[in-house]
Amino acid sequence: MKDFEEVEVIHIPRGSNKKANALSKLAAVAFNHLAKEVKVETLQQPSVTESIIANVKTQGENWMTSLIRYLQEGTVLEDKEEERKLRVRALQYEIIEGSLYRKFYLGPSLKCISEEQAEYVVREIHEGICGMHMGAKMVVA
Repeated sequence: MKDFEEVEVIHIPRGSNKKANALSKLAAVAFNHLAKEVKVETLQQPSVTESIIANVKTQGENWMTSLIRYLQEGTVLEDKEEERKLRVRALQYEIIEGSLYRKFYLGPSLKCISEEQAEYVVREIHEGICGMHMGAKMVVA
């Protein structure tokens, strides 16, 4: 404190500073077993030599096709009962930047994907980015 020209200390009650209090407890408890030094490694070359891009393309029509057509173009079906069902179902969906999303009022909109895309996503989660997942709850999250 002697190196500063002016110092002001303000007491903030613990109840008003919950985030900082929780962070200080976490730092005190969680990292006691780690060394108190920072290790720095300088890479001489890139650690990843190739980039793999997986393109997933939907073939043909799927369960979203009629919803997308109805929402974009207002397409009318010949069967009045099917059109009524589609109109009611379409109230739960919206198109954002060309993709179909299911509206979810208690959280973010959910992106709709085809069966092929769903298989890719599940495979990527289990074998790729989340290959070392902690369990089912963590994968769902």
